[in-house]
Amino acid sequence: MKLNWKIALMCVLAIAMVACKSKDEPESGSQGGGQSDYKSPISVRDQSVADWDALDQSKVKKAVCPELPYFAGLKEAKVYADAVCINFMLTFDPEAMQSHTDVDGIHVYINTDNSDATGGYWDLFAPINGGNIDILLEGALWDADGNELSYAPSVERWNGPLNGEGWYWEPVPASTGVTASQLVGDNIVECRILKELVPAKWDKDAFEIGFDIYQNFEPVGLLPQSNRPDGENIGRALKMYVEFDK
Repeated sequence: MKLNWKIALMCVLAIAMVACKSKDEPESGSQGGGQSDYKSPISVRDQSVADWDALDQSKVKKAVCPELPYFAGLKEAKVYADAVCINFMLTFDPEAMQSHTDVDGIHVYINTDNSDATGGYWDLFAPINGGNIDILLEGALWDADGNELSYAPSVERWNGPLNGEGWYWEPVPASTGVTASQLVGDNIVECRILKELVPAKWDKDAFEIGFDIYQNFEPVGLLPQSNRPDGENIGRALKMYVEFDK
């Protein structure tokens, strides 16, 4: 009997998505390689960010825009990660994201293996640990007509010199459903990343992460960020160090 390829594809996608369900999606999934009734503490369907207040705040990492930023459009970033999902919430200045087209969106930079012996791209983050980014997520928040999109980024691996600079990223295959997201109001993006669908080596304890928001692929907001050292240079800062809540 010939297998219907459409049915087979739907089955594969269903298995991938069940591993990270928000609390309004009750299906069970895997956590840490074992089966459990995992439910994400963060919903990306409820048009609210109130569930962040219910988290153990000692497990939530936060970065805020400095007083004298070079890229002023990103006001706050929060990150919470457990064994299954990496959750982040970005608060941006709507004035910095005015055009709402398919070249306006978010970059997520991740040092997945928590090591300086791999990765690169210290262009936006402090040289002391900036050049160790292994994975880049790049995706728009709107389509070409300005309609809101769920954040569905490309996944790219560093393909340049070790600890180097420059835009040396190589697209890598990634399963459908790497991210799920929502826009809340006109200035908040809430997103979760399903860790097991990111094709990279992960440290079991922690990772480093940074964000920018861009217009026409040019940064207009950056976190973490320090005060600019003078009128021209960006204030490179260390990326956020996030420990998994096990």
